Amino acid sequence: MKGVHIILHQHPYYSVRREIDHFNFEQKKIEQEHWVTLYEDRLVTEEKEYAIEQVFDLSYKMLSARYGFFYLHTTKGVTTLHIKKSPEEFIQKFRTVEKK
Repeated sequence: MKGVHIILHQHPYYSVRREIDHFNFEQKKIEQEHWVTLYEDRLVTEEKEYAIEQVFDLSYKMLSARYGFFYLHTTKGVTTLHIKKSPEEFIQKFRTVEKK
């Protein structure tokens, strides 16, 4: 079907920004949830989109039970996403569509 793109899998990742409340002299940490989405022909993050041919590999490292990094190895370099749980299922789905 033309124009219809089926989502194969999604995985949450997080960005953190710090803001200063000058009135109360406090620093606030604001966390935002985003999604990395896998389609048959591409991988999409909040900031970038990669054709599936541009993605060499996916890997991750959990630093604790609650925090880790998800690495997207692409022709444009390595993109690091902050994660809270293992993206193993996402990686397995990627293996079914990756181009070698």
